Amino acid sequence: MSECTLGSVGEPKIGLALASGGARGAAHVGVLKVLEREGIKPCAIAGSSIGAMVGGAYAAGASVERIEQEWLNTNLPKVVRSFLPTFPRAGLSSGGELRKYLRSMFGDLRIEDLKIPFAAVATDIDTGEAMVLREGPLVDALRASTAIPGIFFPVGWKGRFLVDGGLVEPLPVRICRELGAEIVIGVDITPRPRPTTAERRRTWKRLAQRLGEELKSRTWVPASLAGLLAEVAEERGEDERPLPGLYSVISQAVAIFQQEILRLKLTLWPADVLVRPELPPGVSYLRAAEGIRAGEEAMEAALPRLRALL
Repeated sequence: MSECTLGSVGEPKIGLALASGGARGAAHVGVLKVLEREGIKPCAIAGSSIGAMVGGAYAAGASVERIEQEWLNTNLPKVVRSFLPTFPRAGLSSGGELRKYLRSMFGDLRIEDLKIPFAAVATDIDTGEAMVLREGPLVDALRASTAIPGIFFPVGWKGRFLVDGGLVEPLPVRICRELGAEIVIGVDITPRPRPTTAERRRTWKRLAQRLGEELKSRTWVPASLAGLLAEVAEERGEDERPLPGLYSVISQAVAIFQQEILRLKLTLWPADVLVRPELPPGVSYLRAAEGIRAGEEAMEAALPRLRALL
């Protein structure tokens, strides 16, 4: 086992609970950078989905610099390969390319042999039960914890089919305490609901006005299309908004659902230090530097609270 932050005899063990959140997981790297800079070493790490990916790498002994570089080196071809579509029997992608990448990093490492006690959380797709993976191949555990339903195939594990852990444990504070942590730093990167159309209303209105002007002289333009553009472009009251798009509605519904689960979980098992990075809208795997910086800023702001507990 590697050394962890214990201080003198009797001081509490620090654990790190890393939330699910897809590309927002770059913020986890920023949190690790600040903890490392401050000489704070976690004695236990629990993660769901992308939190398991980042936490598992750190628990396996990968340096923060290596993890950060992996994020910063992510480009469009890498992202596309990870989501490479296959015959959609149980998801759009088998996750084979992601598994190859994980094998290149971790080989045959097993969870029970990691430098820091670690647990990846997945969900049993048949029962909805949270599955806490504390032993077995690290690669398989990370694939299971990050198997987004409908995107990646479920992962077989001891007769069960496992999918993304963020469905039932978006921020696994409870699991971190079960690993022996006495002070838990919870890093919440889960997406929060935000206005679906307000930011884009003016953009669409300007576009409609421009198109309307361009098409005024076109006699072949159907009257129905011209009427639609005129309707969109006309001045509306401040309270009037266009309907949000399909993707916005679905992503907003998922965010609301996940926030409600998270609220209930934190009521039962609160984190001692809750870190909530302010991530910019539209953060993606191709904008990892912004996410990393957001994580750094949030952890720096939380340091006084952590030091007080220590």
